[in-house]
Amino acid sequence: MSIRRVAALAMPLFLAGCGTIHFDVPPGTRLKLLERDAPASVRIERSVWYALWGGVELSENHTAPLIREFDLVEVRLHNQYTFLDVLINTFASLLSFSRRTVIVEGNPAPREERTE
Repeated sequence: MSIRRVAALAMPLFLAGCGTIHFDVPPGTRLKLLERDAPASVRIERSVWYALWGGVELSENHTAPLIREFDLVEVRLHNQYTFLDVLINTFASLLSFSRRTVIVEGNPAPREERTE
């Protein structure tokens, strides 16, 4: 087998990466999950960075702090592998780093219900 063929077969291993995003809520919080097409007044996008191809989290990979920070009572959670993630990971993964984008959308509690 030629070196080019081995390199072509091995390249996806260098570009691939794992990483966990925990879709969780603050303890004791009651939330309503939003439908896919339901309106949301807040949209938060955060990049989550990993080292060792996803084995070590370098930034916050839980959604609970975002839900708490924005006092959300209705929420929709998802992650996305954006074009920018792909572009960055193409080069960063060669050094064992990778990133994903987590998106939290929702609606905060009405003013009178907020706990300061």
